[in-house]
Amino acid sequence: MSQPPDSATDLGQKLPTGLVRGVSCGRAATATGAERAELTRCEVEWETVTGVGRTTRYLVRLFPSGCFAAGATPRFHQHRDPTIESFSEHPLNALVSVARQCS
Repeated sequence: MSQPPDSATDLGQKLPTGLVRGVSCGRAATATGAERAELTRCEVEWETVTGVGRTTRYLVRLFPSGCFAAGATPRFHQHRDPTIESFSEHPLNALVSVARQCS
């Protein structure tokens, strides 16, 4: 989040969390086009907060700047968000770099 921590109140929602156990990646395609981004496939093995093992696969676009954007394949289903009382995108569907040069 970009807001100051003291402004980010806990609304009591259940947050998706867990522990990464391992990551393996391999090149999916060579760099092409004006972006010169490389495509990589990664598999992330992780454990839920309740101790259940999971594996999530991502297609990752690596940019020359060191930034990345990744999308889960297959995508997670939308989940019920109690803060907005509706469904929203699962937070593990899309991952992006947070470094200053990537914003």
